Amino acid sequence: MLHLMYLHSHARQPNIQSRHLFPRRSIMNPLTICVLACALAVGGGEVSELIRKDKAALQGTWKVTGAEDNGEKVPADDIKDLYLIFKGDAISIREGGKTDEKFAYLLNPAKTPCEIDMIFKSGPKKGQTDRGIYKIDGDNLRICIQSNKDAPRPRDFATRNMSNLSLVILQRSKQ
Repeated sequence: MLHLMYLHSHARQPNIQSRHLFPRRSIMNPLTICVLACALAVGGGEVSELIRKDKAALQGTWKVTGAEDNGEKVPADDIKDLYLIFKGDAISIREGGKTDEKFAYLLNPAKTPCEIDMIFKSGPKKGQTDRGIYKIDGDNLRICIQSNKDAPRPRDFATRNMSNLSLVILQRSKQ
């Protein structure tokens, strides 16, 4: 049975050091800081708008119509009652009439392909993150997730044997 993106998940733990971000004396003068802040604000606004648009496009219920896991097609019977529900910043999984909130998600539509991080909210992998890519095409959605923390984020929508990649193909549901 397909258990979607909560297969083989691992999280990267940040390397936190007790040092200051900048040495005692910074070479950055106030003008440089202002220029950098303005550049980030302008670029950040464009990215924020892209995130808002993609997040709005994802909201609702999506029926899983196809899936692959490690290069193998998932049998149709395993996904016949499987749905993803995007609501706000969370993704719930509905299978066989039972709905369980599993993930928070972060989008980066400024990248090509668009990136998604799915953070487990419950279960034994709580707090761990799977990294992936996504493509929205009207009422169709593809998500490819890499669950191996040491492997790079997927670059295309395909899986291979022993790749720790899962591909999910979805269609917007009328439910």
